[in-house]
This record gives sequence, C-alpha cells and structure tokens, in this order.
Amino acid sequence: MLRPLKSLPPLRRCPHFKQCHRRFSTPQSQRPKDSRSRLRKLNDHLPSFLRTYTSRLLDAPVTHVTSFLILHELTAILPLFGLVAAFHYGNWMPNLGAGASGNVFDEAVDRFGRWLRKKGWVNDSDINDALAYGSGADNSHGMVSIEKKREGEVKGARLVLEFASAYVITKALLPVRVVASVWATPWFARTVLGPVSKGVQNLTRRK
Repeated sequence: MLRPLKSLPPLRRCPHFKQCHRRFSTPQSQRPKDSRSRLRKLNDHLPSFLRTYTSRLLDAPVTHVTSFLILHELTAILPLFGLVAAFHYGNWMPNLGAGASGNVFDEAVDRFGRWLRKKGWVNDSDINDALAYGSGADNSHGMVSIEKKREGEVKGARLVLEFASAYVITKALLPVRVVASVWATPWFARTVLGPVSKGVQNLTRRK
C-alpha cells in the first residue's frame, strides 16, 4: 500500500533574491544611453551655429548617433596623423606658434609633448625647444625650417612641433568636420554600421 507523501516544507524566499535576480537576469545594454550621452556632451561644447546640425541627431536612431560619433573621431584622427606625416616627410610646417593661435599651440605642445615623452620619443628639453622654435621669431616666411646640420639636435623638438601644428589645424577644421560627419551619417549607418552590426549579431547567435 502506498504511503501518502509528506507535505513539503514551504519554499523560502532567498534573502538575496534581488541580488541573485540582478546577477542572472539579462543585463540591459547601456550602449545606446552612452552614445546619446556622449553626443549631448559634445553638442554642449560646440558653438551655437554648429548645434543646428548636431541637435537633430539627439532624437535620431542609435545607429545614426553611433555613426556620427565614429565619423567625428575619424575626421579628427585621420587629418591629424596625415598632417604629421606631411610635415615630417615634406620637411616643412606652418608657423602657428605666434598670433591668435599661440595659446592653443602652447597647449598642444604641452599635450603632445607629454604623450610623446611617455612613448620615449622625446624628452623635457625637446618640449622646451619646441616652444622656442614654435615662436618663429627668425622665420620671415612664416614657415619653421630646421637646418639639416642641426637636424639631429632638434629632431625631438621638431616631432613635437609637427604634432602641435597638426592639432591646431585639425581643431580649426572643426566646423567642416562636424558638417561633413552629419552629412555622411545616414550613408555610414546604412552602408557600414548596419551590415557590421548584423554580422556580429549572426556570429553571436551561432555561438
């Protein structure tokens, strides 16, 4: 004869149920929020005449917001290193150490000087020499020209000058960069970011 099953004890609710639930529940993606917050932060620092172009993206799809941010970074990185290469191998650069851009140029020298020093490519004396050469006091043609016989002595200073000059020019091109990035955003989202996102999702599902 079968014996009746004893009543099971009541289930106890885990005192850490909320923590367990958060641990094993599917985390919500923060990428859309991060992208929009980055765009808002960038938009707040832009001049008012440029906000007319970027403000319309605040309510755009996430793919458009991400595409604009990527394009904005590319339009800063590519011209920067492209100009550095042109200055380095062309053996010339504009004199931007004096005039209205002097403060910006000095900040660029300090910024890239510290970065290049961490890389081990320059030292403190090179940074100081870059400020001196950047003044362009002995440069009647508005160009910084370093004599070949002294090239070995000021090689590090010239590298700092090249990065600082490229940064000032790239920063001056900000309006063109922003307008170009906004204009190319729909194309980039449709042609590049969309297919890449779908490919990544397909690979994730297969795994």
